[in-house]
Amino acid sequence: MEVTFFLDDGEVGALRGLDADRDWRELQRGERAWVLQTYLRLAHAGYPVQLASRLPETGVVVFHAKQRRALPLRRRSRGRSGLVFVAVRGDVKQAAGADFEVVQNRRSADGLGRFFIPHWPQPGLLPRDAARGTRLARIAYKGFDRNLHPYFRSAGWRRFLASRGIEWVVDSVPFVEDGTRSEALEWPDFRAVDAVLAVRPAACPRRDSKPATKLYNAWLAGVPALLSPDVAFRELRRSPLDYLEAAGPAAAESAVHRLLAEPDLYRRMVANGRARAAEFSAAAVLARWLELLEETLPARLASRSGGVCGTGYGSLPIASSWRTWRTRLTAARMPPASTT
Repeated sequence: MEVTFFLDDGEVGALRGLDADRDWRELQRGERAWVLQTYLRLAHAGYPVQLASRLPETGVVVFHAKQRRALPLRRRSRGRSGLVFVAVRGDVKQAAGADFEVVQNRRSADGLGRFFIPHWPQPGLLPRDAARGTRLARIAYKGFDRNLHPYFRSAGWRRFLASRGIEWVVDSVPFVEDGTRSEALEWPDFRAVDAVLAVRPAACPRRDSKPATKLYNAWLAGVPALLSPDVAFRELRRSPLDYLEAAGPAAAESAVHRLLAEPDLYRRMVANGRARAAEFSAAAVLARWLELLEETLPARLASRSGGVCGTGYGSLPIASSWRTWRTRLTAARMPPASTT
């Protein structure tokens, strides 16, 4: 049994040796952030996955929907019958012809063929320096230019913050369709950031399919977040302490006033975020991928084929091979028994 992560990328050989946290700049493109990073984290954990720019003869193939044209997804395509295709939809349209999809928020999932797995948190993330206390001296936006409401790129917003002793940091570059890799970005570095703001334009493309990454990056970094009323943020919200919602400029300015006037609110938001962050750590997302590959897909394939996961696997259920590897991996990592 094989699980292959497919990238239509001529650099696949070199990419296999990357470290997701050290080499985070290589993961700025959507297909690399999802497909390559998932491969790297599974492989680093010791699981038997492959990264390839060519299709295997059998097994599960995980790919990004942006690259669907590079794959024979139609059922009658030559060489298609022994493969199970799992598309990561990301910010693009559904990959018609895929057997299953991984989606970025719960609204897009149905539990049958579309499954929600959180986007990986920012690789290499450096949390805020706790010695900064509750001070609010720097607010940052980390993302692509097109995903930020125009007001927050204006002199008016900068003046508003500067008059209150706050620096506005725009850690952003334009989005480039054929690949973004900027040395200027410092997306993982929250050490001197006191809050993050991410308010999307009303006309942001495919807004309802976006992930909540900016929210759980803030939780992991130990900073309050000021966020637009997006589906992905709202479906994770359990408490007013999760984030301050800002539909536009007036609400964002009001949220800044609150954080300045209520140091205890700042402390409580950071503590709440620390508790919520555990569900969205890299280890937690890795566990979600293992659940999908070891349990969910085998169950769905078995139900479609009358009890045996036969498509691409002969008579071997997908999960048994993975569980054998997990047992061996666990045993290999256990300390030797004491002889005293």
